[in-house]
Amino acid sequence: MENPIKNKKNELRCNYKQLRNQLSAEQVAVYSTRIAEKLFASSYWQESKTIMLYLSFQNEVCTRAIYQRGWQEGKTMLLPICAPSGGLMEMSVLTSFNQLIPNRYGIGELPDALQKIINPAEIDLCIIPGIAFDHTGTRLGFGAGYYDRYLARVKPSARRIALAYECQMHNKPLPADVYDLPMQDILTEEHWYQIDKK
Repeated sequence: MENPIKNKKNELRCNYKQLRNQLSAEQVAVYSTRIAEKLFASSYWQESKTIMLYLSFQNEVCTRAIYQRGWQEGKTMLLPICAPSGGLMEMSVLTSFNQLIPNRYGIGELPDALQKIINPAEIDLCIIPGIAFDHTGTRLGFGAGYYDRYLARVKPSARRIALAYECQMHNKPLPADVYDLPMQDILTEEHWYQIDKK
């Protein structure tokens, strides 16, 4: 049977990927810098010691400056490690971009010998990518469920902040499944959308 929610999600993914890919390299650089500066000024960043992050890819909000700032401030910066099958993800400590090798998608990853897996309970701040978001915090991800499964294992006090461009904000509610975990904040180049006011 066809799954109408899945079909709608796939249609939206295609549309929002196109919007994101239309951004110029200059726009990506300028917007990413604005977003990073807002993040650094927040108490969530300043009070966190162990931070879950992602390596930006294909016009995503650039995260290299965030990793570098974290290293400079002595924070433990983490990188996703995704199993090719089963939809399982772990987080490993990353201490330098020089540790990375390109995987089959061209995304930098840590070779097995350099992986240092962290207990999800140690994470203070979760910085999360996505393809589209709505104003209730619903996140349209990549479809594999890696983040939803992993975030369910993180301690409740760890803040969930998504990084996105304003063009990735959907004006109407996005389709969601019961296991989709909402974001508490969505940070764009123009706004900080605080969904959970705690």
